[in-house]
Amino acid sequence: MIEFENILDNMHENTHTIHAIVSPLASNDMANVLLSLNQAPILAEYHNEVYEVTQNSHALLINMGTINESKLKGIKESLKSAKENNIPIILDPVGASATKVRLESSLHYLENYPIKVLKGNYSEIYSIYHKKLSTRGVDSKTIKKEEIVNICKNLSTMYNTIVVASGKEDIVSDGNEVLILKNGSPLLPKLTGTGCILGGIIAAAYSFDNSINAIALAISILNIGAELAQKDKGMATFKISLLDEISLIDSKKIREKIDYEKL
Repeated sequence: MIEFENILDNMHENTHTIHAIVSPLASNDMANVLLSLNQAPILAEYHNEVYEVTQNSHALLINMGTINESKLKGIKESLKSAKENNIPIILDPVGASATKVRLESSLHYLENYPIKVLKGNYSEIYSIYHKKLSTRGVDSKTIKKEEIVNICKNLSTMYNTIVVASGKEDIVSDGNEVLILKNGSPLLPKLTGTGCILGGIIAAAYSFDNSINAIALAISILNIGAELAQKDKGMATFKISLLDEISLIDSKKIREKIDYEKL
């Protein structure tokens, strides 16, 4: 069994500040999820203040969901601060398989900053590994699990980071160990911002325990929460129920429901 109880208990009992630069489409939901887990989100992006904000945080989440010149400038200052102040960095390379600027920016961050967790969907992780766009002809449905497992292991070794590839089954690797997490709901991909929410939970969990177990816990909080939230109603009900279930999650629920494979 994955050892996660102490991490979750610690999160419920103690508050860490998580500096998150994320898409405005999901910032409110992500912030509320972190608050419900007893964590303190701060969503500063202005380049003249982010160095200080990151410096005073326990983790930095960089999400490429919505980018512009101003945000990229803020990201650069935040990454500089995290590197100089030993703040763990979680990178979510949203759209790295779709546009050149996103892929090149993500690769630049990986090559120049100590990224502790790289988290993307199968397509994004595939594109980063092969250093090429893959929107046409390659998506999460066409990449074989065995291939993405090997990519995760290799990327982890290349950049000394924990790699998370999200899909129907979520794959996590630290270069040696591989976990396949099988919980979830088919409704999750239909809800905007769940990737941002997951990134926030990962950043919080990792700030308490720099381990693959903390990443598995974070993924399980979202996916098991989604299973508990799924009802025979519409998407609005699912969204509210998901936020409820995450706020009520505990070690007992995760222990009873977690479905995973260790390679």
